[in-house]
Amino acid sequence: MHRASRHLVAATAAGLALLVLPLGVALGAQEEAPKDAAAAEKKAEPAVTGRVLFEGELPVVKDLEVPARAAEGCCPPGKDVDRTDMSLRISKDRGIAGAVVTVKVAGKKVELPKEPYLLDQKGCRFTPHVLVVPKGGKVAFLNSDETSHNVHLISVLNDPLNQTVLAGKRLERTFDEAEAIKVTCDMHTWMKSWVVVTDATHWAVTDDEGRFSLAGLPAGEHEVTVWHETLGKKTSKVTVGEDGKAEALEVKLAKKKSKKRRRRR
Repeated sequence: MHRASRHLVAATAAGLALLVLPLGVALGAQEEAPKDAAAAEKKAEPAVTGRVLFEGELPVVKDLEVPARAAEGCCPPGKDVDRTDMSLRISKDRGIAGAVVTVKVAGKKVELPKEPYLLDQKGCRFTPHVLVVPKGGKVAFLNSDETSHNVHLISVLNDPLNQTVLAGKRLERTFDEAEAIKVTCDMHTWMKSWVVVTDATHWAVTDDEGRFSLAGLPAGEHEVTVWHETLGKKTSKVTVGEDGKAEALEVKLAKKKSKKRRRRR
């Protein structure tokens, strides 16, 4: 009787397994089913992509000098100020980070966001290092540190600013003219960043590998402008097809050659 019961249980389990197996396979097939191709294609908007590369002999970039006394209060105990020099960052395969890529499409207007763009001061460093803002845009300068900072804008076309921002506070400014504005903190002299006010309709900042992507450009030929804080400016052309696609763009920047002064005789 005991042996018969065991056979009955085994047979019942085997039958259940046969019933459950197709159900499990069906569920797995539903979970792994591909998404609607048309929806995926619609979501992935065609974009002009490319890279900004460094040309020439690679420079030696040193860490920033951060005096210990000046850095007091910048970071929590046990942590130090990041000494990375953000003014020229080049990847192993020569990609340039932090370059601003812009395109201006005639007749197209840029809709300004209701909320301001954010430039924070954290760990006694500005973040992000490069902030692109359309003409008429507002920037909120934050202070997430437990020490005071001052925001000093080195500007030509927009209103100057040199004002203290207490710990945990913020101040806001609107920029009406296109220009690259250097931002510094006089209390912590290693702190530097850029607010690039642009009249372009499309823009991007290159990533750590020097890559960028510009979506939504109409068909036709466009002038692409690349700006970098230490390497200057360069323009290129790109042609966008009716399908919104274009060949990948490669722009090379090099260090500016110093002009030699002629000696007077």
